[in-house]
Amino acid sequence: MRQEQLAEVYFRSIPWVNKLLSDPAYIITPTFSRHSKVSREDSLLAETLQTPKTIEHCLSSYLLPPKNTKWISEIRTFFTLSSGMNGGPNALHGGIIAALMDDVIGTLLTINKDGEAINSSTVTATLNVRYLRKVVTPQTVVVVARCREVKDRKAFMEAEVVDGEGNVLAKADSMWIKARGLKVKL
Repeated sequence: MRQEQLAEVYFRSIPWVNKLLSDPAYIITPTFSRHSKVSREDSLLAETLQTPKTIEHCLSSYLLPPKNTKWISEIRTFFTLSSGMNGGPNALHGGIIAALMDDVIGTLLTINKDGEAINSSTVTATLNVRYLRKVVTPQTVVVVARCREVKDRKAFMEAEVVDGEGNVLAKADSMWIKARGLKVKL
């Protein structure tokens, strides 16, 4: 079985996640940053944070775009968080929270990379994080990323970390820049 298929089986065993995955408006997609690349790009999530003590399971699904458009405006990525990334007792480190939101925003931009608005690689210019509640470990969370606007070379994005009870644990606003002359192999 492929990595995404194994993750889907696991996440469908969690009732609140299964409910979200069963929404016909969303399609499961690869979480590109979970796959090792020759360039060593994405090694943080593809290797360092892909262990039973960190993030053993991860799965993404995107919102189908409106009819007659290609632009995907939202993605959900489910993460099973273990205690190997704690910054406090049973609490996920704030830097990891920021990294997860940044990564999911990057996944949303990656799946839109060949579209009209984003036709090249992008890089994070700013990421402003608001920590609202403790992200308890171990648990499963969903990180939801959305695009607010694309203007010239800039993409204005937002993300949030939500637990199984619907509590928003952290939020981020972000600006990404379309890179000039950057060649990336996926």
